[in-house]
Amino acid sequence: MSNGPGGTAGALAAAGAITGGAGSGGLASPTGGTGAASMAGGGSLGRAGAGGSSGAGGRAGSSASAGAAPGVGGSAGSTTSHSGPWRITPLGDSITGTTCGPQLLSRQLKDKGRSNFGFFGSNLNNQSCSSAPNVQTEGHGGYLVTDLVGNGKHASELSTWSKSDQAEIVLMHFGTNDVWNNVAPNTILAAFSTVLASFRAANPKLVLFVAQIIPMNPSGCSACETRVTALNAQIPAWASNASTAQSPIYVVDQHSVFTAEEYTPMSTFTSDGVHPNQAGAQRMADKWYAALTEHGLP
Repeated sequence: MSNGPGGTAGALAAAGAITGGAGSGGLASPTGGTGAASMAGGGSLGRAGAGGSSGAGGRAGSSASAGAAPGVGGSAGSTTSHSGPWRITPLGDSITGTTCGPQLLSRQLKDKGRSNFGFFGSNLNNQSCSSAPNVQTEGHGGYLVTDLVGNGKHASELSTWSKSDQAEIVLMHFGTNDVWNNVAPNTILAAFSTVLASFRAANPKLVLFVAQIIPMNPSGCSACETRVTALNAQIPAWASNASTAQSPIYVVDQHSVFTAEEYTPMSTFTSDGVHPNQAGAQRMADKWYAALTEHGLP
């Protein structure tokens, strides 16, 4: 990822509820191990390696309790009328594209008897994650969500993804690199709106699960976690305003699955304070699983 990318206890809010960086960072190790980012005010990260045992739990979140967004039913509610496998697209940076979370989520869904789905995207996530299956994602290392809009260097890719994926469910954990580069929260949220509009154009009944992003404590960026908190605090209001009955948005408090103290370089859950290892990715997968199944999906 560029400056940074990115949980299991903590309530999730349905389009409503809680919590939430610059520099030039070094790329993580291309061999799969996560390299510490060296930054001076802004940075960018590449892929992180897997490893570590699975873990669950985490600190309680500060989200509001789960519930429906204004005008939205208590769950996505379309499972009974849905035909064919659900098309799921994990969307984000290297935390989505090159850590174990999406693979572990896919395995967890199947292990719990939920097989009516497929993962879609242009990037293959094929980490070594305890025999978890490889999956397709739209996780792109180094990407800022704000690079997908306007004159951003990746703006041309967004419509290609949304048209190709035809996603029915998007799991979006995006903004870590933007935070690392000290992009303002309102600018990040405006980019969220553009991303949402693109995926809705391809599927007006899109269900979006948007993460309050995980903690961020890389070496050389002492302000990053404060910036994460600031962004996360504004996500619920954005989700509530953008959610509709036809296309609901649910907020998933991924931040709460780690404490800031345990999510630091060379900890149990991350080697660089940004990318989760397999133990950290399992917590994120657990949180996504709880959010999906709470709303009857897939």
